Amino acid sequence: MNEKPTRQELEEQINALKKQNKLLQSNSLKNQEEQDQKYNHSILNNMGDSVFIKDEQSRLLLVNDAFCELFGLPREEILGKTLAEHVPKEERESFLKIDRQVIEDGIENINEETLTVGDQCHTISTRKSRFIDRNGNKFLVGAIRDITAQKKAEQDLKESEAKFRALNSTKDKLFSIIGHDLRNPFNNILVLSELLTDSIKKTDVATCEQYTELINSTAKNTLLLLENLMGWAQTQTGQIHYYSEKINLSDTIAEIVNLSNSIAATKDITLNQIESETIEIYSDEKLLKTVLRNLISNAIKFTHPGGNIDIITTAQKNQIEICISDNGVGMDKETAKKLFSTGTTSTTTRGTANEKGSGFGLILCKEFAEKLGGTIWVESERDKGSDFKFTLPLNESHE
Repeated sequence: MNEKPTRQELEEQINALKKQNKLLQSNSLKNQEEQDQKYNHSILNNMGDSVFIKDEQSRLLLVNDAFCELFGLPREEILGKTLAEHVPKEERESFLKIDRQVIEDGIENINEETLTVGDQCHTISTRKSRFIDRNGNKFLVGAIRDITAQKKAEQDLKESEAKFRALNSTKDKLFSIIGHDLRNPFNNILVLSELLTDSIKKTDVATCEQYTELINSTAKNTLLLLENLMGWAQTQTGQIHYYSEKINLSDTIAEIVNLSNSIAATKDITLNQIESETIEIYSDEKLLKTVLRNLISNAIKFTHPGGNIDIITTAQKNQIEICISDNGVGMDKETAKKLFSTGTTSTTTRGTANEKGSGFGLILCKEFAEKLGGTIWVESERDKGSDFKFTLPLNESHE
């Protein structure tokens, strides 16, 4: 028969069981803490944003994987540091200033800045807030979101909107010009053709010739306006491309002078091409002809009947200078400054024979002259005429 354990033995057994139970509870709590920690780390690492916790000295206590990837640093090089070590010395104070403000004031801070890691530039949005534990210790909790793609999308949208507004403005101007400036010359052609029909019935040959010339010049001016409108619209939408080819400059100028003679003849204006040595250049002949045609047409418009217009070509060191010189009405310096600006198209001056114009011709000349690799300007004096000059490069390398 077994003997009953003594009181002392019972107490020892009870104490042993208590110790064992306490040890089991401690291990269980430890295991639970480890599980909780793993769970919390798993949550943080599955977040898209970079998350961090700092102490009162801005030293990093906890970061998730996204944070390490964003800064391109392993966790062991991050924890216990402020990251100020990775910015220039003169920027460290401002780098830590926001952290101190959030820790002291407890006011949440949201800030956007540019972060350069290696050769990659990121736009980041950082949100920081304060946390105080039960012991009164202050911590800074933050999240960083990489908004580079978002900012690029916003910028692309702004550029698209600006382009759309510009295209819409171009459309409005085109319809305005077509509705106003193109209607008048077509009405003139209709009236002149009716007068011509009556003159033919009366067999008035001299009058018929006069009306025929007027119809011809009006049609040419209308075609020039239409071509200018289409050319200007193409420049606004980026559809004008430069095509380089070898051209004989004297022949090109002569062709435009011959085409302009019939219009000049209606005002008894003489066009003089001042010959020089044969010059061959590499340029876009279509764009060049547009510039020449508009400048000569503009000179005819502001030259008095019976006047003269000289087209002078001068070879210089690395470029050619072409001058369309008239002895017409001229202009003051203030007008000359605004001549090639788009803001002047709605207030164009009438010509010496009351000719109308849209003002797009000279604007087109400026854009095309620059497209050809040159510059354009005017030298003028009121009542003494104007010299419109533009340059062309001699080399073939212009694109």
